[in-house]
Amino acid sequence: MTSTPRTTLIVGAGSSLGPAVVDAFAERGDRVLGTVRSGSAPGLPPDRTLSLDLLDPASLDGAVAACRERVGRLDVVVFLAGVLPGDPLSAYTDERIAEVLTVNVGAQAALLRRLLPLLTDGARVVMTASVSGERGSFDPVYAASKAAVIGLVKSLATWLAPGVRVNAVSPALVEGSGMYREMAPERRATHRERTPTGRLVTPEEVARVMADICEPAWAGLNGQVIGVNGGAHV
Repeated sequence: MTSTPRTTLIVGAGSSLGPAVVDAFAERGDRVLGTVRSGSAPGLPPDRTLSLDLLDPASLDGAVAACRERVGRLDVVVFLAGVLPGDPLSAYTDERIAEVLTVNVGAQAALLRRLLPLLTDGARVVMTASVSGERGSFDPVYAASKAAVIGLVKSLATWLAPGVRVNAVSPALVEGSGMYREMAPERRATHRERTPTGRLVTPEEVARVMADICEPAWAGLNGQVIGVNGGAHV
């Protein structure tokens, strides 16, 4: 638990990583808010849940206004929201390409721009990249969106410093994630066999890294992409 309680916003608290990330920050004593597109955020009461549709600019404005009204300032913002179709380029429509790029990077940049006035001095921003953005993927649009996240992080780390630190966590296949559940057993086995540790990472392990790098001990970490992949990509 941190000595001074922080206010942390989890964008995409209803995602596969959401519950573990909410728990990781809550265990440190943070006052955690989470966004969901619909319904409720696992582990959060209604007054800590914000409605957010990343495809709707008015929804971005509404979520920021709700943040300002409920907590005023933010110490940590973690971006988890994303879309992963898992398709080759030939299967994409123009509309689907725009959706993936918007949800995975464009709207997240737009939301962060709106949140900047709420960030405290010394605030931390953590974005979710992917091993796909570093080495490519069968789904090239998703990979491109995650590569753009990495470029965004490295740029913001320069231009928002010293008041804000910006880093990314870049997992490979996460056990129990939406992608994992939709994957054929033989594909899961292939991912596991290609991982030097012989196992896939869990949501709790990814969440722990995200929470840890927001601690004061990591004050020198800025503009970095932390691979959490068991050595599958080095």
